[in-house]
Amino acid sequence: MTKADEVMDTIDAGDFTNVNSLIKQSLEQDDDQTQFSLAETLMSRGLSVQAKTIYEHLLVFYPDEGQILSRLAEIAVSDGDSDKALDYISQIGPDSPAYAENLLVSADIYQSQGLYEVSEQKLLTGIRNYPDEDVFKFAIAELYFDENLFSKALTYYDMLLDEDITNYSGISIVLRKASSLAGDGQYEDAISEFEKLNAIELNEDAQYQLGFLYNQVKDYNKSISTLEKLLEINHDYPTAYAILAEDYLNIKKNQEAFKYAQLGINLNELDERLYQIAFDAGVSEEPDEAMSIIQKGIKTVETPLPLIIRLSDFYVTRGQYKNNLDLLSGVDINGNPKLTWNLAKSYFETDDVAKAQENILLVLDEYKDNLDYLTDVIEILRSSGDKDALKAALTLYLKQDPDNDEMRDLMDQI
Repeated sequence: MTKADEVMDTIDAGDFTNVNSLIKQSLEQDDDQTQFSLAETLMSRGLSVQAKTIYEHLLVFYPDEGQILSRLAEIAVSDGDSDKALDYISQIGPDSPAYAENLLVSADIYQSQGLYEVSEQKLLTGIRNYPDEDVFKFAIAELYFDENLFSKALTYYDMLLDEDITNYSGISIVLRKASSLAGDGQYEDAISEFEKLNAIELNEDAQYQLGFLYNQVKDYNKSISTLEKLLEINHDYPTAYAILAEDYLNIKKNQEAFKYAQLGINLNELDERLYQIAFDAGVSEEPDEAMSIIQKGIKTVETPLPLIIRLSDFYVTRGQYKNNLDLLSGVDINGNPKLTWNLAKSYFETDDVAKAQENILLVLDEYKDNLDYLTDVIEILRSSGDKDALKAALTLYLKQDPDNDEMRDLMDQI
């Protein structure tokens, strides 16, 4: 029995006490091939520290051996020492039997460093030099997928599928293709691929993606069915609630939309979209609670401006101008055109014409093609008596609606 055999027998027995001592004896007594085989076995068991000792010993005698250099590079990568790994890899030339592995390991290192273009070139070299090695096609597809370069990823996922490879290293290629199609905006094709997945492949994330895709193509009932099944499995899947609430809002089932938006907020109180959907759905069903929810959202989310705009629009469209002024009094609107317009209209309706004129003209460039805005401008300028500005506003209006008799008559009166 070789010392290498003793090493493995000891490990298999669960006794690691003398492993390092036995490895040392193997390095002194066993032949090089036996030592290398031991290192490979240790690597396959995840015992890279012990394997490294043997590879480093062998490297002294075989400094140009690509397989040893490649294994040491792998261990260096797992240890987080990318520089050391690249040093090992750089010593493996194109003529080495380990060159293919060199390309894969170096691509992985460069990707981990954020050097995606270098990683890409290593993998493309592998595809050119080893056209029958599917690992390079899979690796570059994964690289493109991680970079959100979905159309490029699809090219290589399709190559694998053309070879009837539907699963690689535990990853479903069909699922990857479906996700890539979705990321590329090809929603109908993505749905078709998702619908091919078996029960195992259609995991929680895949179910969510499918529900989202149904929502995007406005098949709200299928989206609802898919996402409700997902929530039956995992009711703590937070991103599903906003889509589901939106689905119900779109089919005008406001009570259900309101319910799911509230449930979603309970899981993720920083999701601005949930507050907006809750408000839109609840304002006709539970107005007091809906108002309370959006006011809470404004105080809670990181970017409350969309919620402030939504509530401001609500106040203005319902003639609650004092409430709108109160809302915006403590808000830095940062030149937001919609809020500035709403503010001007509220000042005007509460008889502060000077402030109304000051604010309404601030957003002329943004809304000069909007007839509703120009109507408000004209109404404010008529009240302020600024005839020159009124004439300019009427000119802008009549360019877009030259047959408006009321505006023509007003222009004639100036």
